[in-house]
Amino acid sequence: MQRLIPILTILLTTLSLMAQPVITSEVLPRVGDTILMASDNLPEGVAILGDGENQSWDLMSLQSAFTQKVATQTAKQGRGRSPFNSKGVLMQEMNGVNNFYKTDGHSLSLLGSVGLDPMNIGVQTITYFDRPMQTVHFPLKYGKTASNEGSFSFKVAVDDLPKDILYTLPITPDSVRYRCLFKQEKIVDGWGTLALPDNTYDVLREKQTEERRYRVDIKVGSLPWQDITEGVDDPKIQNTQVSQSYHFYSNETTSKVAIAYMKPNGVNPETVFYTVTDPNSTMRTANGRPDIYAYPNPAIQDVRFEFSNLKPSNYSLKIYNILGVVVMEEKYDLNGFKTVKLDVSKLRKGTYLYSLSDGKGKTIATRRLMVIRP
Repeated sequence: MQRLIPILTILLTTLSLMAQPVITSEVLPRVGDTILMASDNLPEGVAILGDGENQSWDLMSLQSAFTQKVATQTAKQGRGRSPFNSKGVLMQEMNGVNNFYKTDGHSLSLLGSVGLDPMNIGVQTITYFDRPMQTVHFPLKYGKTASNEGSFSFKVAVDDLPKDILYTLPITPDSVRYRCLFKQEKIVDGWGTLALPDNTYDVLREKQTEERRYRVDIKVGSLPWQDITEGVDDPKIQNTQVSQSYHFYSNETTSKVAIAYMKPNGVNPETVFYTVTDPNSTMRTANGRPDIYAYPNPAIQDVRFEFSNLKPSNYSLKIYNILGVVVMEEKYDLNGFKTVKLDVSKLRKGTYLYSLSDGKGKTIATRRLMVIRP
């Protein structure tokens, strides 16, 4: 019996190691690949708990109105002239940002991006990294750790700054430059199965913790750039920004299976991007144009309104009855993708129209909403 104990220990250890997935470079996106993704910007009742071996993460309750096609292209194929290496790889993220990478066949390193600014001010800009930032390196194994340190910067014309941001500056400049020093810590802290709305995957989970410290420079006339960080009345500037996210990888898909950006409590996600196997699992396929969609429809009480591909602006969401009278109206400061929830339980059952318009009064879309009562 005593002889069997070491043998059983070895067998159990071997089986445990065999069960642990090792993610290879085969999952790296290649030019010509198209990935189907969706996002839940209001994931309710979802918790991401448990690290270690043989975990089970249940994200089947995620909801999204839109499936988006994320294509991998060469930098030359992007719209407009690329400010980055023409031999790089271009991937458009779910928020519409074009990220430019270089790859050596085993890793992806971010060169920079074109689109919505990293601080989420709501302006379109070009972001440059001081040196390529390695986002992932394969193979990925349970227990693997990595760290990144570096900086990036982007410029903003004063006319493009929102007024509430402009008012925080001590003087009115000709242009503004934001610089960010960041530090990332990564650890593959778990493996197991991940259940999404239309599929289940064997995955490795990588936990990422990031710290960002921003500096603000201004340009006035022909004078050199001046650092005015200490005089800027903005918590995002004066305080170190700490964020946490979980990245799930599987050999069954290209790129990541899911990314969960966490709330400060570290348990509940604020936003989840996830792979879609069947486009019919969502209600529509995003066409790249600004859009809005409501679900469930027909609705009894709560309705989720999902906005997609919106340019930064103040928007008005209105619900009309069949006589054209506004019965509900909400205003939002939006850009990119977002989901909001409204309570329609006080509306009488029947047919309504919902409409979204931007700050200039231009209507983005108008659709029908049915309200029913049990």
